[in-house]
This record gives sequence, C-alpha cells and structure tokens, in this order.
Amino acid sequence: MSTMDDIELSAEDRALRDLVGRLARERIAGEARRIDEAEEYPHSSMRLLGEAGLFGLVIPERYGGQGAGMRQYALATEELARACAATTTAFITQTHAMLPILAVGDDEQKRRWLPGLAAGRALGAIAITEPEAGTDVPALATRAVRDGDGYVISGRKMFITSGGVADLITLFARTSPGRDGISVFVVEARSPGVRPGRPLAKMGIRASNTVELAFDEVRVPVSARLGPEGIGFHTAVHVLSDARISTAAQAVGIAQRAYDIADEFTRQRRQFGRPVREFQAVQLRLADMYIAVVTARLLVQRLARFVDAAPDGNRAVEAAAAKVYCSDVAMRVAGDAVQLMGGYGYMREFEAERCMRDAKITQIYDGTNDVNRLVLARQLAKRSA
Repeated sequence: MSTMDDIELSAEDRALRDLVGRLARERIAGEARRIDEAEEYPHSSMRLLGEAGLFGLVIPERYGGQGAGMRQYALATEELARACAATTTAFITQTHAMLPILAVGDDEQKRRWLPGLAAGRALGAIAITEPEAGTDVPALATRAVRDGDGYVISGRKMFITSGGVADLITLFARTSPGRDGISVFVVEARSPGVRPGRPLAKMGIRASNTVELAFDEVRVPVSARLGPEGIGFHTAVHVLSDARISTAAQAVGIAQRAYDIADEFTRQRRQFGRPVREFQAVQLRLADMYIAVVTARLLVQRLARFVDAAPDGNRAVEAAAAKVYCSDVAMRVAGDAVQLMGGYGYMREFEAERCMRDAKITQIYDGTNDVNRLVLARQLAKRSA
C-alpha cells in the first residue's frame, strides 16, 4: 500500500531512500550503541557512505558528485539519522565542508577539492565557531594576514565537528576589520601549525569527533582563498541556511526512530493483563508523536524542493523555521518515547535515552533555536513593514 510519502516522492527519490534506509539498518544501526558508548568516530561507516557515493549528493557530476539535489540529500540524511545520529553528524559535516567551495570557489578549486571529498577519499570539516564567536559571526578573531604570495593564519576555532580527523578544513578568518572583512580558505589539516585538541566529551552524538582547533601561524597560498577577500560573512549566511536543512532532516530521523521505539515497546509491554498500546492515554500520546514527525518531514521536503527549484533563492527564513520546528519535534518526541517506556526508557540498554541525548544538539548547533527565532521575528517584521 502506498503512503503519502511515497506519492510525494519520485521513483528516483524512493529508490535512494530505500537504498540508504537498507544500508543504514543493515550496516550502520548495529554499531550505533557501541560507538556511542566508546565515543569512537565511525570510520567504517564513513568509508561505506563514501563508497556508496552519498557524500556527493548535492555536488554536480562534473565535480565528482551525484548531482541529485537537496531533496534526495534530505531523504538520505533522515534515513541515516534513524540508524545513528552521530554518524549522520559526520555525514552532514562532509557536505557542509564542501558547500563554501561549491558556492564561491573557482572551477580549478572545485576540481581540486570536491571530487576527493565527494568520494570520501578525504574527510572535511568547516571551521566558523570560535570560543568568543558562535552565532555572532562578525566577531570572528582568527586572522589571515597577507604575506607575499600567501597568508599566515592564526587563531582558535571551537566545537569543530570532524576537526580531529579531517584532511581539509574550510576556514573562515578575518582579513580586514568589520563584518565585510571575513574571508574563506581551504586549509590542509596536516599543515604545520594546525593543532587539534582532544575530542570533547559530549552529552549526545558522542561518536562524532568534536574538537578545538588551534592555528599557529599556518601558511597557505593565495590559491587556498575561495573567492575574493571579504565575502566570508555572506558565504557563511548562505552555508548556514543549507546546514539548517541538514539539521532539520537529521532531527526528523531522530524523531522517527524515537517514535518507532516507543511504538514497538508499547505493543510488547503488558500491564494489567494487556499491551500498554491498548490504553487510550498511550494511544493519544503516540498519535501526537506521529503527527509531529509527519509534519516535520513535510516541512523539510517542502524546503528542499524549493532549494532544488531555485538554487539562488533566499531560503534563510524558511530554513531557520524548519530547523527550529524539526529540532523541537525531535526533542519532544524523544522525551515522549522515554516517558512512555517508563523506567526502561531511562536505561542506556534501550535506544530511547540515546535519541533524547542526540536530539538536544539539533536545538543548539547551526544556530541555537533561540537565535533562529529572533532572526525569524526580525525578518518577518521586515516582510510586513
């Protein structure tokens, strides 16, 4: 029987979704608990995703990608998040590292870096956040000083996903004062002076690699700069909009997994001589969880369709709205799953508590939900003025 999701998707969309879903269930989900507890980066899963060509979904074929677009990328992200949110964080970071190259790099730079990243031969990271500059991108303090035929980069970056395992780092650094004084560079992670810290201990997505990165007079050639000087802020705004689509899709996957766990548990768990699923209060809570997940998925797919139809369109408001809504849904549905399972939901032996821990970060990274709500409010006020 066809579902509404099936009707909304093309044959190619369904084929990709089913392929990634099968790969995630059979090859990735079984490792999720172990790598979470060991806080171990999912090297084998990342190699698997690279071999399957999934890193290059949004990259044009001429640069080694699939040219599939944002719609299929969102579908793949959701399916992976149903299996392992931490692996999904590493997966979407690979895409985020490529987005600035795709957006403002010249043809030579795209041909130099994108094929390796799209195939998974190289791992990427994107370095924007600093100890004193997160959402406030214009406050970046890391400097890139022109020196002859290159730049010397010095500074610190914080909370950098995959920063300790990356081969290439897409770095945002200051080349002159002010908001329009930020530029973008691609830095080889093994360059002298690049020093990753120890992996940070996190509440959730524990198998993803998150570090502080220090840049101590790192020398790069002029050819490492993407586009002209001073375009970094506007590039970051563009990249963060698409990153929020990633986070929204990841959140939907986490929420769907939490719902699946609760649904299965309440069918098997018996109280007062019958399955818990037969109690009306449980049925109503599950119904609300289902409504929230379906609504979030439709919001992500609507946004992804818009991006594919209008690649240069302004999606900042809609991306922020999707990120806020879907991450709130993930946190609420995961919490409901824990609640429905009672004491079992609180135990690390079961997946519900991991869903809850993993869901929380989706409300924080790629712009906290509080900040996104403020941005939305201001932009909507301008629209109605």
